[in-house]
Amino acid sequence: MLAHAALPGLAARLLALLAGAACMLALRHYPLDHGWPALLFATLLPTYFLLLCWRPACWLFCLPALLPVLDLAPWTGWFFFEEIDVLLLLTVACGYWRLGGRARPAAAQLSPASRACLLLCSLAWLAALLRGVLPLPPPAVYAWDNYLNPYNSLRLGKAWAWSMLLLPLLLRDGNAAALRRYALPGMLAGLAMVSLFALWERAVFPGVMNLSSDYRITAPFSAMHTGGAALDGYLALSLPFAGLWLARARSRWPAALAMLLLALALHAACATFSRGLYAAVAAAVLLALWHVLRTPPGAARRPAGPLPAGGMLLRLLLAGLGTVLLVTMFSLAGYRGLLAAVVMLAASFVLAARSLPWRLAPATVLCALCLQGLLAGWWPEPAGQQAAGWLKGPYFLFLLSAMLLAGALWPGGAASKSPARLGLAMMAWTMLACNLVWIGWHWAGAPALMPAGLVVLLAMLMLCNGRLRPPLWRLDRASLSMAGAAGIVLLLAIPVSASYYATERFATTAFDMQGRLRHWRQVLAMQPSDWGDQLFGIGMGSFPATYYWHNPQREVPASIAYAEEVGQPGNAGNTYVRLASPGYSAGYGELLRLLQRLPVQPATRYTLALDARRSGTMPVLLVRLCQRQLLYAQNCVPIPLRLRLPQPGEPAGTWQHYEVAFDSAWLGAGAWLLRPPVQLELAASGTAASSVIELDNLSLHAPGGEELIANGRFTQANNYWFFSSDHHHLPWHIKSLALQLLVETGWCGALSMLGLLALAGLRLLRQAAGGDQGALACAAALLGFLVVGLFDSLLDVPRIALLCYLMLLCALLQPPPSPPAESTPP
Repeated sequence: MLAHAALPGLAARLLALLAGAACMLALRHYPLDHGWPALLFATLLPTYFLLLCWRPACWLFCLPALLPVLDLAPWTGWFFFEEIDVLLLLTVACGYWRLGGRARPAAAQLSPASRACLLLCSLAWLAALLRGVLPLPPPAVYAWDNYLNPYNSLRLGKAWAWSMLLLPLLLRDGNAAALRRYALPGMLAGLAMVSLFALWERAVFPGVMNLSSDYRITAPFSAMHTGGAALDGYLALSLPFAGLWLARARSRWPAALAMLLLALALHAACATFSRGLYAAVAAAVLLALWHVLRTPPGAARRPAGPLPAGGMLLRLLLAGLGTVLLVTMFSLAGYRGLLAAVVMLAASFVLAARSLPWRLAPATVLCALCLQGLLAGWWPEPAGQQAAGWLKGPYFLFLLSAMLLAGALWPGGAASKSPARLGLAMMAWTMLACNLVWIGWHWAGAPALMPAGLVVLLAMLMLCNGRLRPPLWRLDRASLSMAGAAGIVLLLAIPVSASYYATERFATTAFDMQGRLRHWRQVLAMQPSDWGDQLFGIGMGSFPATYYWHNPQREVPASIAYAEEVGQPGNAGNTYVRLASPGYSAGYGELLRLLQRLPVQPATRYTLALDARRSGTMPVLLVRLCQRQLLYAQNCVPIPLRLRLPQPGEPAGTWQHYEVAFDSAWLGAGAWLLRPPVQLELAASGTAASSVIELDNLSLHAPGGEELIANGRFTQANNYWFFSSDHHHLPWHIKSLALQLLVETGWCGALSMLGLLALAGLRLLRQAAGGDQGALACAAALLGFLVVGLFDSLLDVPRIALLCYLMLLCALLQPPPSPPAESTPP
């Protein structure tokens, strides 16, 4: 598996046939006849197969692009074997079939140290996998419906197995040129789709500008149905590559697209309200800043060498002052004041890189003040508040001044540098400054005059850049990219950091950290003390079951399981779902909700029917329809269903039939793209002691008799049914990447993975020090991933773990040695 050369032809072809047969078998049983996933798969899989036949290396693009977004578990109910596994089977089948054909030289190789690290990691992985999956449960028990059975080890272990299966293909196709041509665009495409998904989720549920809501997005990551940080880990892994695209852009349009992608991705990062992700982005920025300070912008135009220490300090001082002033402007003058101040500083940044005709400054300032006074006095103040905001005097004149400045500075050859146009630009800049102060006063009164004046003073100091030798910045592509990225970060980070929910999150950091430390101590207390568990771990994916049975508080988390009737006359073999309510000594705990997406119409009368039986101390069945993406239900319509007490003389365990009619009210309304998805929710609640409700024969009929619920009899177990734990996530996650490795894979797994990370990190840092921007982006991505992993266990999401492993493998690749030159006879 770790060899340099291609596998022997017969073995490779045999493995390809096995993968192809497994792919066909999976498609035969996959639940694809409910909703639009069937159409998606019917289009995607043949297209991908044809792409692999035409261009074998295109898997380097498709896998990074589709790993984060091809997630249909909320529709299909399958989360052990996922859509991406079907795609990977197809990749292995096509790739290994070519490996078994005509031999071709390898595009990359691994060093002996890398091969040794990968071998140690594979042995530790195999030991943890066997410890987790053995002994296997009886075949009659459903194995793929929850995280509490031993098969969860296979779910987590498949990420490393897929990475090792893809390694020979990576050695065949993964040279530096192919990675730049395929893998980088694939990462950018995946990041763009995730960012657009996050923007859609914010727009549909809390609203894009609603920063006071405690709604936290999950984007396309269904693994977050029990919490976790899949979205945070993915953004930490992919955001640096958007910066890499911006840094490598050689023309105007690619730079604009890279700036747009960076803005969308940073919006998604800010909307997570994740303190760990914020720290990861800061760590990646600091690493990039270290590289930029060592290689300043515009180095290609002037002699190479580091910027003088005084210049570095002055840059940092200007950036810090600007940030403080922008925060103050936002706190006093809101979004309008912040946007005006950013435009003012951006205009000064561009204008300061030109050779300004300072001898014309007094005349231009005087003309600008006269024109500003004339327009301000002439512009009528709209009566009342009905007029559009931008028609008010300060906003309209600020916009007019900005357009005048942009026209004066628009690139146009030598004419754009003429004294007349530069004088016009200085005049527009003066009017911008006046209107900035006016906007502050108009919005917040006298308290905003001081920060607005300080912004103007800082802008004036920036105009002196051209008189410094050397100047702090030049108007080149690199400087514009850095300034644009900094502006995007500030425009997004300042409003989010000042929002109510973000302020509350940061205020409770110390309290939350105490809770996290307490959870980590409990995790260590649950780990057996024998040498085998210490050395090889309790087993991959075993933590949820360990917490369920051995948590120190003796809590009983809620659970969902599918079972068959045994020994019931006439019902033998009947499948049903069992909902167990949580049992907590200090309260009722978090419910576990069984979900299915439904095509509900607004203001329609529906009829819900089901069979139920219960056991335990008065369990309560909660049934409702809600607007929900994954977590955090919104605008619910409760279904008035109450379970009856058993009738006198009725045998224990008798099924009771219920039917109830209700109105869907507002659910299902809205435009197609902005229509919130509607889901049916079923949950068992009760007292502090756990109790059980069993359900069967669910049906939801429209007025015309159409059945909306798929697999309501549960004959296909969890097909089309998914579940969610909205708030209480500690029973499912260790919440630390390092502790997860230590507990589930033991010291062998933790140390071998640490060695692999260290080897890859050192190699990337050496390449980055030599000027390789791609290596710098990869190092920043892995650093951000590890920072997020300080407070969340990320390797329990197979698609995120696979993406991390593939990035580590790419970091370890090195070009094969050049063939020796043939000696010529004398």
